[in-house]
Amino acid sequence: MKNRTIALYWLIPALLATAALGQERPVQGYFADGRGALRALVGTPGAWETPVVIPEGVHSAGFDGRLLWYKTDHHLFLCYPDSGCHSESAPEGPAMARRMPSDEAIWFFFPSASQWARFDSDLQVLQFAEMDAAPDAEPEQIGPGLRAMREDGRILAIGEDGSSAWVPLAEVPAFQLFFRDGNAEVPVGDSFTMPSAAPGESSTARFRIRNRNTIAVVITRLSIDPGPFTTFDQFFPPRTIAPGEFADFSVRFAPGAPGEYSRTLHVNDLKVTLRASSVAASSVELETPSGWLWLKAGEKVSLGSVERRSLLTRRIRITPAEPASVTGDGFQLMPTSDPSMFELRFQSDRVGLASGALRVEERLFPLEVQVNDFPAPTPSFVWLDTPGPTKQVRFRVKLSEAARAAVTGALTVTFTPDSGLPDDTAVMLLPISARSQPVPFAEGASESGELTLQTGSTAGTIRVRITIGSRSAEETIRIAAAPVVLTQARAAVASANAQVTLTGFDTARTASRLSFTFYLKSGQPASPGRIDVDVRNAFAEYYRTVSGSVFSLRAHFPVSGTHTELDSVEVEIVNGSGATTTGRIRFE
Repeated sequence: MKNRTIALYWLIPALLATAALGQERPVQGYFADGRGALRALVGTPGAWETPVVIPEGVHSAGFDGRLLWYKTDHHLFLCYPDSGCHSESAPEGPAMARRMPSDEAIWFFFPSASQWARFDSDLQVLQFAEMDAAPDAEPEQIGPGLRAMREDGRILAIGEDGSSAWVPLAEVPAFQLFFRDGNAEVPVGDSFTMPSAAPGESSTARFRIRNRNTIAVVITRLSIDPGPFTTFDQFFPPRTIAPGEFADFSVRFAPGAPGEYSRTLHVNDLKVTLRASSVAASSVELETPSGWLWLKAGEKVSLGSVERRSLLTRRIRITPAEPASVTGDGFQLMPTSDPSMFELRFQSDRVGLASGALRVEERLFPLEVQVNDFPAPTPSFVWLDTPGPTKQVRFRVKLSEAARAAVTGALTVTFTPDSGLPDDTAVMLLPISARSQPVPFAEGASESGELTLQTGSTAGTIRVRITIGSRSAEETIRIAAAPVVLTQARAAVASANAQVTLTGFDTARTASRLSFTFYLKSGQPASPGRIDVDVRNAFAEYYRTVSGSVFSLRAHFPVSGTHTELDSVEVEIVNGSGATTTGRIRFE
């Protein structure tokens, strides 16, 4: 009992916190009931309820609204809602609490040793002191403005105004026990009948302890008398259950021989008689690659894995022969010429874990099969156009074999620009203008529809990746840093002005110089000859405002003299990768 009570010290803050929640039925105090339990005082005078908080081992207790203390055999427990609880070793037996005049500390007297101890609430330290006199008898403080007097085993609660009411000590269930029937909760009475089980097999039942009171309860005992009944999937006492909360556990019945069985389940002071029966039954066996496996009712058995749409077969042997059936989508049980032998079949088009149950007499044997999808075909790319900068490149995705079922691949495009260059947002899949899209394949298809990749105008690497299940393929397209590409060059002249229009892209984004040479119809260069223009800053400023490197440039030149003598112009544009020359562009 000593160790059990010590383990409870950290649970009490939950009980104190409940008292401060301002509920419809508030907790007014805590007291020792003289029968070994710590109880809460709930409700109002004349309508008191006293649910058990700690069911055993408590000799005395008190509560002033802030400090809860209680005494066990050899420990004094001191609990504050804001700082938790701790225990101090103390003389055996009960204790009495007193507040001394002109002293904010609380004093405790231990009658068995005639010894006093002072508890400093600031330091939260218990200090034993030498005092000879025993305290005068006075009512116990069990709550704020609430004291208790004892008379012939009864307890009278007295308020500050002198009003009083007897405290009922009849057992009020601090919790309820339920049987969990699926999602339903069925109240458990004095006895509970477990499902039957054959010798060597087992049956189970799930239970729930639910706290429907306004204070926390502590479960200090959860056990079953020795025998074929055992608990599992359980918590280990002590366990606090807050108001409105619950704790679950299960019971297994595993008889070793036929017969009728009963044992007592203990939950704190609650006692429930568990009953169950066991009768001799046929043995049920499953054929496996390593031999025959004896099955136990209620225990799940895996039949292995199978590819979707494929047939899985296993043999079942029942000795002596008994009728059998199977339930579950995809499961079939076929009789054979031997009445004790059955063929268990399974086939499904649904990927995942399939569950069924074999029934022999009234016993159920859960079955499980893992259904695997078809192996994913290996994809590859078929390019219908030659990739390059600023192009719409058509392609398809080809499969290594025709799809055995409808499947969807994940197509992604990424672009990594060369060092120092920004992303090129023109790199995308068309017509959706995104860098990823699903690629569906119908059952029987071996190639996708036509897809389109838009490349960009910035030097870097484009990666195109397709993933189908665990299989994938990836190809890269290199957009090199190259001399400027001019996709269009035009020239026009009027009476006093010549205009040159250039359109193109600069994958290196380093255009730095333009040179213009005008020619007369005589074939000679027009004065002043070659005209060089530094465009480094102009292009750098332009590239800061756009993604990619596509540009359109118009250059104007004043013309003096007879403009009709001008025949053509030759343009050279230079970037970090080299020079590009247009050749002679005739004036329109």
